[in-house]
Amino acid sequence: MKKLFTLIVMSVMTLTASAAFQINKAEGWLESLYATFSFYDGADTYNVYVKGGQYSAYTKIDGQLIRSYGTYGRADAVGLKAGTYSIKVVPVVKGAEVTASAAEATGLVVKNYSREGYAHYNATAGIGAYNNDGTLKSGARVIYVTKANAKTVELSMSVGKGEETRTGIQDIIQAYEKGTETRPLAIRVIGCLKKADMPELGSSAIGLQVKGKGQDMNLTIEGIGDDATMHGFGVLVRACKYVELRNFAVMMHPEDGISFDTDNEHVWGHNLDVFYGENKG
Repeated sequence: MKKLFTLIVMSVMTLTASAAFQINKAEGWLESLYATFSFYDGADTYNVYVKGGQYSAYTKIDGQLIRSYGTYGRADAVGLKAGTYSIKVVPVVKGAEVTASAAEATGLVVKNYSREGYAHYNATAGIGAYNNDGTLKSGARVIYVTKANAKTVELSMSVGKGEETRTGIQDIIQAYEKGTETRPLAIRVIGCLKKADMPELGSSAIGLQVKGKGQDMNLTIEGIGDDATMHGFGVLVRACKYVELRNFAVMMHPEDGISFDTDNEHVWGHNLDVFYGENKG
């Protein structure tokens, strides 16, 4: 997906860093940007900041968006409006930022997704958890789902007369079936989620089940980076309004990879890689 975008627009990038620590690559994409960087000797972690678009000064991104890939690190900033951005990576040693060794990349061009498709016809707001300019809607909540927490992640959800804590990604999504939860929610998938990593799924034929009850759900399920994958299960979307699926892969699913079932309205699936299903699936 990112290679396709670089054919459309090439970001003009300038890198600055100390000799011992540097950003290896940085690019703007659609409502996001990313940087890969070498490791700083002795660093416990890294803080990453972005500037541009809606951020007039360097603003820290969530720590979950910064990951190690063994020989290098990567940071993705998402929910960005169109504009020209800079990114800064700062190593942290024993709890203190080593600001003198910060690495910076500038001139990163971010563009909007096209919102001219049928999902947006007569829509009164942005589809999912995001506004049409790419930023999160007011009051939006964000959760990060990995193989380590897919069964245990918790979120308070509206379920009719009050709130209750839901546990596990399927249980959180299932709360929408009560018809009262409308607060914007971005579920951000990190890395590969295998079926064994997941709680009991809502659809035995497909996998993860997303169902509403006529309300504007304001829900986005999105992959972070270029390796977010659902392996061994797919996604079923039924009776939903204002739901978005984007930027992840589905493979080895038992039946349909992505199933847009009945009674959906303003449901937007885009930038998805749907691979082969399981044998005889």
